[in-house]
Amino acid sequence: MVDGIYVMSYRGAIGWGQGMLLLKDGVVTGADMVGGLYDGRYNARADDVVFTMTMTVPAGVVLVQGTAPQAKPYTLPFNAVVPNRAIETFEPVLVQLPPGPVNVIFKLLRPMEN
Repeated sequence: MVDGIYVMSYRGAIGWGQGMLLLKDGVVTGADMVGGLYDGRYNARADDVVFTMTMTVPAGVVLVQGTAPQAKPYTLPFNAVVPNRAIETFEPVLVQLPPGPVNVIFKLLRPMEN
């Protein structure tokens, strides 16, 4: 995985969504179509990328896993390992989030120049 702008499409037990991630110099920043925010770090290894992330969920949002909307925003920490081949072939990656699993497809839209 290279530094760049990525689109992510994801599907949970009751729905789907899309968002974007910016990866630059080990830092991840992103957002999705319902206002979820993604912040964290990544470590690119030979065959995969390890993410240590926090997702901030806005008040009133139903998650794709079926989690009921909450009255206040809240955060969900999670880790994920994404194989490089999944990026290249648009293969879904199962990400385990605290509310439940989500299949995510990543696509590089634009590499970032240093």
